[in-house]
Amino acid sequence: MVQLVDLKHLNALSEQLDALTVRCQQWDQKITLTENKSFRFEVHLFTTSSLTLSGYCQQIHHTFAHLKHVTSKNMDNVIVQYECERFINQFSALLNIVNQLDAGKAEGLYKRYSTQQEKVYQQLQRQYQYEQRLLTMISEENILYQNATTMNKSTHKARISALKKRYQKCNEFTQSLEFKMEALDND
Repeated sequence: MVQLVDLKHLNALSEQLDALTVRCQQWDQKITLTENKSFRFEVHLFTTSSLTLSGYCQQIHHTFAHLKHVTSKNMDNVIVQYECERFINQFSALLNIVNQLDAGKAEGLYKRYSTQQEKVYQQLQRQYQYEQRLLTMISEENILYQNATTMNKSTHKARISALKKRYQKCNEFTQSLEFKMEALDND
């Protein structure tokens, strides 16, 4: 379980992210990626692929900004946990790539994707965005529920229940897409 993040931890993470960004910029000057040759990441980590390591850093900076936003707005712990895990997974994946490059072992990290994999990948990215929107809607509805009068609480509770069911169905479909992507990856 991820613990709540405070300002001290966010500042430490920001410093580490800045250091990683500098390392990525240095490697971007040394390596060249193409549309058909890019680094191998788990499909759910980054919303778009990039031809530079700095492009992935920008996405991590965006995730970090969203993490700061959800913690500053005291959103539901589920959303804070989701953003924490997303940041940690993105950061550690990119750090692993940079460490492998430093060790001279990067060739095995490249991945070439087929058009079928790309279609599934794009669909998976849309699913992740939809899941995130649903989590935000659930959090907002929880806030409305907490601030509602006794008469309106049942309406908000019904909405929360419906959103949770939609999220569960969405998550099941996302998992099936992940399995499909993994199967394509193993072929």
